[in-house]
Amino acid sequence: MHNTGRPYTVVVRVDGTREGFAAAEYACSLCVKLKVKYRLIFLYVVALYRRTGLGLINRQTEQLNADIREDAEGAMTKCKQFLSRFESLVEYEWISVKDEGSVGSIVVGFIEDGLHTTVDLVVVGRTAESAFKSMVAGHVSDYLLQRLRCPVMVVKDEYDVSDDERDK
Repeated sequence: MHNTGRPYTVVVRVDGTREGFAAAEYACSLCVKLKVKYRLIFLYVVALYRRTGLGLINRQTEQLNADIREDAEGAMTKCKQFLSRFESLVEYEWISVKDEGSVGSIVVGFIEDGLHTTVDLVVVGRTAESAFKSMVAGHVSDYLLQRLRCPVMVVKDEYDVSDDERDK
């Protein structure tokens, strides 16, 4: 049961993909329907390659990380533009985290150690990838489901708020 002394906290991992946007749309729809005070946080993660002790590899890693940072700036702008459509419906916070490691491990670390509040729900999109690709790289949603100690809602494909209206 939710403690009414604090807001119901929802963290949404957004990433500039249609699945990430579907997760954002789902979370906004959920928060509109909540009968309690909520805190909606959109989390964008920039996952950088880890540096090593080797100079040549570090130079290559730094170049790759520079490309990742540049791509992330464009994706964050795209996310913020998408989220602007919800500004009149819900209040939300935007947080971006940049760290070395995998997206999943960065999200878990941020939620468990960096957010300094209890998270009631994490919402994440899931891509429909090939079996081979998911076997090699894994899904962030699977990682979060296995590692987080709070409920995780996985939104598959595209979520459309109008689907909720038809269910009424």
